[in-house]
Amino acid sequence: MGTMLIAGGAAPHLCLEARNLEQPQAVRTIHDRYVEAGADLIETNTFGANALKLADFSLEHRLAEINAAGVRLARHAARSASRRVYVGASVGPLGKALHPYGTMTEERAVEVYREQCAALAAERPDAFVLETLTGLAEARAAVRAALEAAPNIPRICTLAVLEGGQTQYGEDVGEVLRALIDAGAEAVGLNCALGPAQTYEILAPIAGDFSVPLVASPNAGFPGRLHGRTVYFSSPEYFAEYAGAFAELGINLIGGCCGTTPAHTAAMRQALRGASPGDRRAVHVVSVHDYERPAAPPPLRRGNAFEERLGREFVITAEIEPPRGIDYRAQLAGARMLEEAGADAVNLTDNQRAQLRMSPIALASLLMQHTSLATILHFSCRDRNLLALQSELLGAAALGITAILALTGDPATFGDYPVATGVYDVTSVGLVGILRALNDGKRHGGIEIGPPASFKIGVAVNPLARDIDAELARFRRKVAGGAHFALTQPIYEIAALRRFVSELERAEIAPIPILAGVLPLRSSRSADFLHNEVPGMFVPEAIRERMRRAGENSAREGVRIAREFVEEARTLVGGAYVIPMGRYEAAAEVIVPIAAAR
Repeated sequence: MGTMLIAGGAAPHLCLEARNLEQPQAVRTIHDRYVEAGADLIETNTFGANALKLADFSLEHRLAEINAAGVRLARHAARSASRRVYVGASVGPLGKALHPYGTMTEERAVEVYREQCAALAAERPDAFVLETLTGLAEARAAVRAALEAAPNIPRICTLAVLEGGQTQYGEDVGEVLRALIDAGAEAVGLNCALGPAQTYEILAPIAGDFSVPLVASPNAGFPGRLHGRTVYFSSPEYFAEYAGAFAELGINLIGGCCGTTPAHTAAMRQALRGASPGDRRAVHVVSVHDYERPAAPPPLRRGNAFEERLGREFVITAEIEPPRGIDYRAQLAGARMLEEAGADAVNLTDNQRAQLRMSPIALASLLMQHTSLATILHFSCRDRNLLALQSELLGAAALGITAILALTGDPATFGDYPVATGVYDVTSVGLVGILRALNDGKRHGGIEIGPPASFKIGVAVNPLARDIDAELARFRRKVAGGAHFALTQPIYEIAALRRFVSELERAEIAPIPILAGVLPLRSSRSADFLHNEVPGMFVPEAIRERMRRAGENSAREGVRIAREFVEEARTLVGGAYVIPMGRYEAAAEVIVPIAAAR
């Protein structure tokens, strides 16, 4: 439907489902063409007509109208045929990652899906087609919502999977399909994402495991660009060949997704004339993407003091903010000073506070060329989609970057470019899972990448959180997901750190090294600013009073306070994370006695 609407002149950046109300005849004409081509089941133009996606176009208040109109238009076309044609109510993905990879809960997903399914059910479609779903949690939510909204309407549920036969969350397709049947799906299978060959490749070995109707609805191959438009190049004849192959495999519902025109439907109709589903059996298929891996992969990293000491000794790291331009001499001088003072690693921030700075991956590589320091790369989910996240992490591993601090990231609206869009395909919890997969030699989705990465996975935790139980719950998920160490926000009160360590023991969270944040205060004014204006910061009144009394010597007093805190913290946590805010001399003064005492 989307392919044909766009080919007919619809702008792809606008709401295609709104055409049900704005240009109903254009939608009806497309339905008519597929019916004439021989389709037994046509799908409504409601793929993205859920509240979340409609809200992007300020159309959520017209959800019921759009969905109802979509079913009526398809029904009119179906009734005009000389044979029985069924209407499938199309329900697509929400476009939001579910917990733990995103912030949406499965209950909220069920709620959104239920609203759309109820609107569709009011017009009595012949089936729900819950399609292009990305993983078990999302698909299960859709099936449950459809069952609750209209239990008498059959539920067809199909996944969009990766070429290796896993969902984008690394789940095995066969296991997910079985779980969906248990959840209430009455037909299951694959649609979208892949072309006919790879869809066949995934279904062939598992088709014999299922007794319910199976679905194969691939794309017309992979898309390309021609004259500024997305086009698909698989011919109707090629598609028809695979329609026959799917029938022999025992597939019951054979169709086409993106790029499949009425000509593809007509070719499939001709190829399947008189055919019936064959006996299901496991069929071995040689992958169209089989290739040989190199026998001796190059080393990806070097050893360093941070890795050797983490969890065994008190480790010392210090933060360096990348430059605002291309001149990194101040950062290099600071790194050399920190190295000489005894730091084990430097933390490189990633456009912190959504303010533009040099890529921390580039700066990490430059600093590692000129020092022996390990680098802890702060890595934000804000600016990168799921593809770019993994691409940059692979590059970081190849450059020898040792550790990643998984962060969700400050909203772009807080920073230099408030009109910039935040991506947030995953949160920090989801990023931990991605890093763990890379350490297992697999990308997100379970496909092997060759030699594994060897990241030390870091996470943030706030001992001073107002809702400590919620903070501990998030931290538990990060640790369970594979975190190796944690960094805290700056702390000035040793009693607060003791309370947090006690809370961790009470919550029975698996122990990992905690590196306590230490920010040497510069002045009484800066202490007041941090306490009153920076979210999550707490500078006790006693500390602020010490800074006030220090007067002109307040910077020295700030270093003294930091040293005292670290000395007491040595018996409570696994390291210190010094945050100099560009004052590398102050950081060195804090670090020297810590390193000497090891």
